[in-house]
Amino acid sequence: MFGITGFQTLPAHIMERIVLYVPGIEPTFAMNVYEPGHCDTEPVKAYLPLMGVNRAMRIITAPLFYKYASKLVCETKPPGYNYRIEKDGLSLDDVMEIGAQEHVKQLRLVLDIFALDEETNRDINHIENAVVPSIIKYGQLPAVHTIILATYNNVPLAYAFRRRMGTGLDNPENTGSESPTTTVDIPRRLEAIKHAVLDIAPRVRRLIMSKDIEQLYSPPEHEKKRIRELTDFKEDFVNGLALGHISLVKNTVSKKLLANLSGPEMALRSITLSYNKGSQQHIELVRRNWMRLERLHINHLTAHAVVKMTWCDGGSGTLVYPRLKHLCINVCSGNRSTSYRQPDKDPFPALTTLISHGQFPFATPVVLTEGRKHIRRLDLDLDNDLMEAYGNKLFTDRSFHELESISLGWWAKGPVRASQSQLVLTRALNIGLKTQIAHIHSFEADWLDSSTVKDMHSLSTLRVLDMELTYITPNQALIIFNACPLLQKAYISLRDERSESRVVKMPADSELIEFQEAHKGCTSRIQSLGIYSTQFSRSRRAAEYLMMLANVLPCLKRVCISSFVRVIPNKYIPDKTGARKLFDAINQTRKRKFYKGKPHVHSVDVAIDNCW
Repeated sequence: MFGITGFQTLPAHIMERIVLYVPGIEPTFAMNVYEPGHCDTEPVKAYLPLMGVNRAMRIITAPLFYKYASKLVCETKPPGYNYRIEKDGLSLDDVMEIGAQEHVKQLRLVLDIFALDEETNRDINHIENAVVPSIIKYGQLPAVHTIILATYNNVPLAYAFRRRMGTGLDNPENTGSESPTTTVDIPRRLEAIKHAVLDIAPRVRRLIMSKDIEQLYSPPEHEKKRIRELTDFKEDFVNGLALGHISLVKNTVSKKLLANLSGPEMALRSITLSYNKGSQQHIELVRRNWMRLERLHINHLTAHAVVKMTWCDGGSGTLVYPRLKHLCINVCSGNRSTSYRQPDKDPFPALTTLISHGQFPFATPVVLTEGRKHIRRLDLDLDNDLMEAYGNKLFTDRSFHELESISLGWWAKGPVRASQSQLVLTRALNIGLKTQIAHIHSFEADWLDSSTVKDMHSLSTLRVLDMELTYITPNQALIIFNACPLLQKAYISLRDERSESRVVKMPADSELIEFQEAHKGCTSRIQSLGIYSTQFSRSRRAAEYLMMLANVLPCLKRVCISSFVRVIPNKYIPDKTGARKLFDAINQTRKRKFYKGKPHVHSVDVAIDNCW
């Protein structure tokens, strides 16, 4: 790569295109945000000076490294072991080197429990005399609104064993089973760290607490004390903060933390609970904020815990959340059962966004049927029991008055039946009056033809159509595109026109001409076509049919190939090899003699991920 000075002389739009191809940017899809992979931050550091070019470049390059900046407090590295904390962001020291700390919006504060104990034994004044000044030196971080608070002790078992046996440490005389020789007021020093952090980041309104400390072995008593002190530190960190959002990731809620989060200065409008079974304290945290709560994200809780959040105190009646606008429920465990008391009226009368991936926790239809009056975005995974229970009550023509975006998938063992697919898809695209975005994934679509498409009224208002893992042929794709006069973006999974999976021959010129003549009157306005995945015997055959599509879509400007494959809802794995094979095959297909003199096919921009 040429120097930064030369880069700065390029026009802004050229700089933008170069930055889009920098390794480390994860793709954000129209309707699905893919979980970011852990990328090495070393190559990214070279791009830090881009932040100083201009405001436009800061916006373009920010996703590379300003997801958050990390400060690792009391770092220690076991002999022969290198671990990294900054997997998705840079250290605060790296950011400070170029004076860009004013742009950091999230600060990740990591306390290493082993290092804390080591430094305490080594120098009782280390925390106060070294760590706190190391925080203050950064000056003000005016843009920081979120602190990610984590405790870290995930060291190798071999190191833990050596620690117990008193070998391989700076102080070999310490057996690890004895108490430290020095009595140190760790809570006071941790409190000093808290005040130092909040002094440089005074505008914190969001707090994310990571998982509880993992104990890889049975620790000696003095280390148990350190763990308790760090736990107390995390629970007391919220005191004095006027938080609007709290996120608990694999984090228990003690009575003390619950009390601290229920103080008069708190104004929790957003709560996220992740990877917790849903203790009574978690449930109570949500219920105590029923009046103010606007956003609730629930990841991997039990269905029973979710339902209990709608119970009033005393066990009678339905607790109504009058301001809740956004509810996201991701993969509930346990069984959905009518034996649990269900809401008897709409518990979320202001809800505009309902997202439920995996098993829907409510066993009665009231949340969905009442939600038809106000839900604007519906993202729901269906299953056999749910459809049998109240599918007919839910999917009636134009019953969702405000619906703008709908996403339907299938959550069940085994593939969805063709009859169910036709029922769901036909009705799903009819239930809204003004639906602009539709995401249909994991359904079977062999039945789809021009006659069935005519019954899908909402196609006339669609601007974005996403058919992930709902495989359609090029002919079916054009039938749908022509039925959507306002459609600008489509993301599809493409399969061969011929059902035989072992067809390897390339389509002859006569087939290309026949396809072109059949669709020469194509009126689709689609400009961007995304390809999730393909079902062809060879990448070259998939490329041939993809170019056949591009040739007859008059407004098409770009084709974007996904390098990610869905394995479970909201979980994707990379498939760079498959995407690259298709990309190379498209370039070969364009050289075919048939496409000579057809400038439209050659003008379509083809890329992997970056245009999504």
